Amino acid sequence: MKRILLSVGLAVWLSGCAHHDDVRPSSDGVHNIMLFSDSRDAGSKEALKQARHYCKQADMVAYVVNLDIIYNSDTPESTYITQKGVANAVEAAGMAMWIFGRNSVDDAGAAMTIGGGIADGALGNPYDVRLNFKCG
Repeated sequence: MKRILLSVGLAVWLSGCAHHDDVRPSSDGVHNIMLFSDSRDAGSKEALKQARHYCKQADMVAYVVNLDIIYNSDTPESTYITQKGVANAVEAAGMAMWIFGRNSVDDAGAAMTIGGGIADGALGNPYDVRLNFKCG
């Protein structure tokens, strides 16, 4: 059991070390990051985090040249945001029922949690985040 817990803990810790996988270095000094995200805020934060880490390796600071976030889906953005909120609410309510419920209530909560997670995953990552930056 200890080995399993140690392995899971190590995997979680190492997954937090994904530093700047999306950075595309450039010879002219203006580097690019392109990634997909499920929200504008999360996408810009992730891109900036990767830029900072990339520049920090050379003891420099990241300076944003340009940041573009484009919503890219056939579903209207307002509908996507509503659906995302509903999926997250169902998942959270299900989690509470799963943890605090008894008998069939916790079973329903488990189903809601899983269903909300599936719905959230099915919505995808419609935000195309493009960050250009320099290290200085």
